[in-house]
Amino acid sequence: MSLIKTTLPAVAIAGGLIAAVLGLGAPLASADPPPPPPAPVLGDPPPPNAPPKPAEFWNDEPVVWTTGWGGRWGVWKNGGFITLSSNINTGGG
Repeated sequence: MSLIKTTLPAVAIAGGLIAAVLGLGAPLASADPPPPPPAPVLGDPPPPNAPPKPAEFWNDEPVVWTTGWGGRWGVWKNGGFITLSSNINTGGG
């Protein structure tokens, strides 16, 4: 009986080590970051009362109009919007 109590755990550990060496089991986590969310490239059409476009490109990204935050010029960078102008309705940030 004591042989079974010591042999069974040893076989289980050895089997687990062999499975790990062979690559069986749970896959390893990937170090690749998830892809960025798709960002609108063209933006929204600017209204007639929009201020002049500050530039065609900023930090290698096209400057576009967005109607969010009251309407502003800005760029999409890494899935986030960087504003380059003030709110056209309030003149503020």
